[in-house]
Amino acid sequence: MTEQSSLGRATLRALVVAISATLAVWWLAVTALAIPAEFPPLAGPAPTIFFTVIGTLGAAGVLGIVRRRATHPAATFRRIALMALVLSFLPDLWLLSGSSSFPGVTSTGVGVLMVLHIVAALTIVWGLIGLRSSSGPS
Repeated sequence: MTEQSSLGRATLRALVVAISATLAVWWLAVTALAIPAEFPPLAGPAPTIFFTVIGTLGAAGVLGIVRRRATHPAATFRRIALMALVLSFLPDLWLLSGSSSFPGVTSTGVGVLMVLHIVAALTIVWGLIGLRSSSGPS
C-alpha cells in the first residue's frame, strides 16, 4: 500500500472517530449542562462537525508534510498536535474575556468547547498515527 493511500485511510478513520466522539460529548453537554441555546458554537451539531472536519483535514495535511521532512514523523506530529491544541484554547479564552460579541457565552459553554478540542485532538491523533505509533498508520 502506498504512503498516500495509507494516509487517506488514516484520515477517514480519524474523521469517523473524531466526529463520533465530539458529537457524543456535544450531545452529553447540551443535554446535561446549562448551556444557553443562543451560544453559537454549541447551538447545534453543525459547528462541531464542521470544525472537527476542518481540524482533521488540516492535521492530515500537516502529517503528510511531516512524514516527508521529519526524521521521527510520529513524535514530531504529536508535538505539533499538542501545540495546535494549546493554541486552540486561545479563542475560547478570548470568549471569556468579555471582548467577544458572541451571545450566550458562559464559563460552562467555553469549558465544553475546550473539552471538545481535547477530544478532537486525541481522536484525530489516534486516527492518524495511533497514540503510541512510532512510524505512522498501519
